[in-house]
Amino acid sequence: MLEETVLIEFNRQIGKDTWLMGFRSADLASLAKPGQFLMIHLDRNTKDPLLRRPFSIHRIQDRNQLMILYKIVGKGTLLLSSLKEDDPISVVGPLGNGFTISGPHERPLLIAGGMGIAPLFFIAQALNKIQKHTIKMFLGFSTSQEVVLVDQLKGLNIDLSLTTEDGSLGIKGLVTDLLDEYLRQELNKKPVIYACGPTLMLKKVAQKAITSNLRCYVSLEGCMACGLGICQGCAVKAGNSKDKPYYYVCQDGPVFSSEMIDWRAI
Repeated sequence: MLEETVLIEFNRQIGKDTWLMGFRSADLASLAKPGQFLMIHLDRNTKDPLLRRPFSIHRIQDRNQLMILYKIVGKGTLLLSSLKEDDPISVVGPLGNGFTISGPHERPLLIAGGMGIAPLFFIAQALNKIQKHTIKMFLGFSTSQEVVLVDQLKGLNIDLSLTTEDGSLGIKGLVTDLLDEYLRQELNKKPVIYACGPTLMLKKVAQKAITSNLRCYVSLEGCMACGLGICQGCAVKAGNSKDKPYYYVCQDGPVFSSEMIDWRAI
């Protein structure tokens, strides 16, 4: 884990309330693994906002350029969106446990709901380097105005299926509808599932994977003040541990195997 002040290379809006930020750090990039996250503060010297915010590592390119993908949801992200090229930010990371990379002959299935696309782009990059099969991805948004990064994902050898809840782009419905149909037709292929998105979406994906006896990794969100397991604000009930009744998303996750979580408590 490192703490470093970096300079923003770009910070641009790419969708409805959705922004992409890039900065360079050879040290952070060399340590980062898909699924890990960063704790970011606007500036080491400012107290507004007081606490750092967690952001998934969205992707790495040119060997040392890291990107985060974020949506304006409150004061912290609104202030983040106001930053310009060469503005400094304070970054702590990489933090947490990342995804387990499937083998080259396995069949990865990526499922992203909304901003769940943020960490899944990084795992898609990693899988694209080793996979012998085309990577399958289901991507869901509420409406076409929120859809981002479709062209970039297709450039990673991804067979992409898109849903919107209002039917304004792609298939009308929920992204989990695509999973139901896929498993009815392709369960014999035994896909390895990687998922990130709203909690109820993850619950359905995880429960479907458990009943279908499939490996499934989910990236959870949590209310993090520290990112180190000290504040205990991101606890989730454990599903298969007698010794540890709760996991902390920041320390034990944010990526969990689906059977590790007590989904009945969610």
